[in-house]
Amino acid sequence: MQGLKIAGYKAGLNALYLSGAHRYVSPRTQGRGAILMFHQVRARPPGRFHPNAHLEVTPQFLDVVVRRVRAAGMEIVDLDEAARRMAGPDDGGRFVVLTFDDGYRNNLTEAYPLLRELGAPFTVYLASGFADRTAVPWWDLLVALVRHVSQLSMQVGDQAIELPSRSLGQKRAACRIAATALCRVDEDEQRRAIESVARAHGIDPVELVAREMMGWGEVRTLAQDPLVTIGAHTVGHYALARLDAARARREMAESRDRIAEMTGSRPRHLAYPYGSQRSASEREFALAAELGFTTAVTTRRGVLTPDSRILALPRISMNGHFQHARYVDLLLSGVPLALEGPLRRLLRGSLSPSGTRASAST
Repeated sequence: MQGLKIAGYKAGLNALYLSGAHRYVSPRTQGRGAILMFHQVRARPPGRFHPNAHLEVTPQFLDVVVRRVRAAGMEIVDLDEAARRMAGPDDGGRFVVLTFDDGYRNNLTEAYPLLRELGAPFTVYLASGFADRTAVPWWDLLVALVRHVSQLSMQVGDQAIELPSRSLGQKRAACRIAATALCRVDEDEQRRAIESVARAHGIDPVELVAREMMGWGEVRTLAQDPLVTIGAHTVGHYALARLDAARARREMAESRDRIAEMTGSRPRHLAYPYGSQRSASEREFALAAELGFTTAVTTRRGVLTPDSRILALPRISMNGHFQHARYVDLLLSGVPLALEGPLRRLLRGSLSPSGTRASAST
């Protein structure tokens, strides 16, 4: 089903690109600029089981993105400059901010050398618990577990999961079903469930995070370069809206303070983990304001406009399933994003009498 959705969306984008309509409509949809969202930057790993492929792009594609942004006449700026421009009058100069979530080591080893050579500033939003090895990216741990086992057996809240995990199709289904279950329980149960079953199969969560995520020495290497901004991404990468207010505030504040302690520079910019409406909303925006952050970003899709809220900024995901220059051009035009809302409402209405259906995403 996921493959069909991706194919359908690509077909729509290709048709739009070939029509050339985006070139004529973009003056009304492109906004003042955009914040682009990345996670991992690395060569595609071998094999066909890659449930998190949407979170990975190749270094070659990152190079394409930078060059297409500049070919479109847009300047790549850091978040401080973006905030200044958004606070001032629109002078017609469009800009882009490059952001990388979580703190993956390949942001240093793969993205940084390329962006330094191109002279492109960027931001890494760091979950401090990953650098401290006290938190684990559960979505990566789940993939490692499903790849390892031939039968997935786990208890998630009151749901017992028993699924075969031998063939590629079975592994994909097991990963999807388990991820959906993990997204439905509270944040502490989510981590307990996946970490306990991983350890039972000889997979060390701490070893995984140490292998995949930067340590503090590596973070400091990036922080010392004026091209790089280190932003806060909470401590444990929890969905803040699912925590009580005091704990959500601590996640933001302690991440900022820990990064300041370890790098010597206090983060002014925040990314809400997951960033959807169900993960961060008005309460979280108010907490970010109370804590004095200059900007904060969501994952709500969109370009930057005069109506964009500085502590609830939209971003455009550079999705690993769409690594082609034409998709970059289309997304920078803002046209596909402007069309998504009406199309989504139309599709919801046609899929079921109630116009709704369940979905889950990591």
